[in-house]
Amino acid sequence: MASQTKPPAGKRIRRRKSPGPWRWLVMLALGIAVLAGTLWGSVWWAERPLGDIERLLEQKESWTALSQVDRFLQDYPDHGRAKALKARALVQLGHAGEAARLFDQVGAATEDDMRDCVKAYLMLERWVQALPILEYLVQLDPDDPDLLHEVSACRGKLGRYDDAIEAATRFSAIAGYEARGFLLIGTLEQERSNDGKACEAWARVVEIKPKAQDLQIPADEFFLQYGAALLKVGEPALAVERLRQSLEIRTSAVTRSVLGQAFSQLGKTADAEREWQLAINEEPSSESARQGLAELAMRQSDFQRALDLLEPLAESPQTSSASAFLLQRAFTMAGDEDSASRWKGKLESIRKREELQHSVDQVLIEAPGTMWGQALRCYRL
Repeated sequence: MASQTKPPAGKRIRRRKSPGPWRWLVMLALGIAVLAGTLWGSVWWAERPLGDIERLLEQKESWTALSQVDRFLQDYPDHGRAKALKARALVQLGHAGEAARLFDQVGAATEDDMRDCVKAYLMLERWVQALPILEYLVQLDPDDPDLLHEVSACRGKLGRYDDAIEAATRFSAIAGYEARGFLLIGTLEQERSNDGKACEAWARVVEIKPKAQDLQIPADEFFLQYGAALLKVGEPALAVERLRQSLEIRTSAVTRSVLGQAFSQLGKTADAEREWQLAINEEPSSESARQGLAELAMRQSDFQRALDLLEPLAESPQTSSASAFLLQRAFTMAGDEDSASRWKGKLESIRKREELQHSVDQVLIEAPGTMWGQALRCYRL
């Protein structure tokens, strides 16, 4: 029987140990890390074009950006980030409807996305959807003039005039934006029928920019609005000055018609008649010009001329109470009692319609936060 070989004295046999649980965990973690890195690398590689598209949007290369993002979406049609970039390109190109549809689908994740999303909503007059995004952006950047202007205008459209004027006041305090800010304040005051405060704000605009240049609206339109407001607050002489400034820039039937009213209030009948006739020559359907000339004709007992001037207004489906009243008077003075009686009935109906409209406007201006105010605002929106 063969003898067994024994290990030398003092030495032990070392046995290989099986990997412990920690070693397995480390190996598993390394495997997961490698897999995650590989996946991240593949995603990063696939999404590289999106970075180029963002840079194109920053450079306002809108058509190129749109073309590239459309190619990307052919391979990845459900990619949310790519859809948001496409929406931004569409906003830059003025296609607000399609851009808003995409933003509605994928949301606005970044600040740039939110700014372009707001632009799309504002272009579509979707004030309710635009306002919360705007207010969030203003919290991020409280001194951004564009955001303050937009949030002020949006609040005004929703009847929140106090909040709108607060934002407009902050806007007017930014260096270089004073005139634009006071224009906005005046516009908001005029919208809530506060013509006196509107004139005060617009006077500041003229102090800063006497020619009303570089405003949100053309200079001729600004001077027209300012002149019309001055006329309402009983300042016809100042109104004439502003309205003439408007006509020096661009002639229009509306401006000439309002200028005629200002001359009439000043007792300058010949000047008023001249401006009203010029207004009708430019725009035959000018209601206020025809009303003014009809009034002058009736003062001169020329009732047939008054009726000839008012006849086009009588055929309008939106005849105003002022025109209806003049028609009733003209027919009465001309001795046509049947026509006068018929227009008297129409006048009552038109007045009821206008009083209802005025009541609605007053609720929206004075109590926009009440139940009725909110209901009427929702109906109009």
